[in-house]
Amino acid sequence: MPGLAMRDKVGLPDDATSITHFLSRVFRKVVRLVIGTVSLPALVDILKAIYVEEAQKKLIREGSKPTKSALALITGLDTRVVSSVLSQNLEATIQSQNVNPENALIDMWTSDPFFMDAETQLPARLPIAGRGRTFQGLVLKSVGRNITVKTVMDRLLNWGSIKVISGPIDTVELVSKTYLPLSNDRVKQTEIGLLEASRVLGAVIHNMNSEPQIRVPQQGRWTYRLSGKRYQEFRNRARELLESQIKEGEALLEEFEEPKKEPGQLTVGIGWYQWSDHEPEEEAE
Repeated sequence: MPGLAMRDKVGLPDDATSITHFLSRVFRKVVRLVIGTVSLPALVDILKAIYVEEAQKKLIREGSKPTKSALALITGLDTRVVSSVLSQNLEATIQSQNVNPENALIDMWTSDPFFMDAETQLPARLPIAGRGRTFQGLVLKSVGRNITVKTVMDRLLNWGSIKVISGPIDTVELVSKTYLPLSNDRVKQTEIGLLEASRVLGAVIHNMNSEPQIRVPQQGRWTYRLSGKRYQEFRNRARELLESQIKEGEALLEEFEEPKKEPGQLTVGIGWYQWSDHEPEEEAE
């Protein structure tokens, strides 16, 4: 049942309960963007690295020494985990991730000599079933026992990464080393969504740590009393309003933009969006 895992935590202060509630809303949107593309273990490893990195910066800003013990306390991680994270940098952590099981399988197929052709040094054509040097064996070694061979095969077939060759013994051949279960347009929209979300949060963090006179605009307006029958009309009018403001914003940026890139210049921007509290799939056509 949705929401069961996020019931009010007994004993948490009200402010902590409120923060965890809103965190679940933010994380849910992030997960909806990346699920099926980035695995949870990869996301957790990246989050650990970021947590330790940001904890270091926070302690230094506060004039404290970022010892492993202090980092463990502020992040809630074991000191051994902190040591492991500190031994790598964030970029290395991100680069080392097999972001989903399918990519992990393809990576092993193209790099593990056991699953490669000894003569060509290319991924071998593998029998589907059986243990050892088979597609089933590859799934077991790269993905694990919790996902069936058929599930993995269907995903790779649908993407066109593999093909099945019929014969006395059916085999599988790798035909593409690329597995990205998103269209180019969806990838771009995902990147834009995450980037815009980070910019909004960046404005919030800046305002929290700044005096009133140097805070940046970061506000929203909404109503709880919009009739569903008029939502499409409202959305059309909002689009017209935002499009006119976008043109004004572009003119403002062009007015202040220097003719060429120079050291010391800043990146600035303005954002526009319209939101609602229901999911797109619930909208009436």
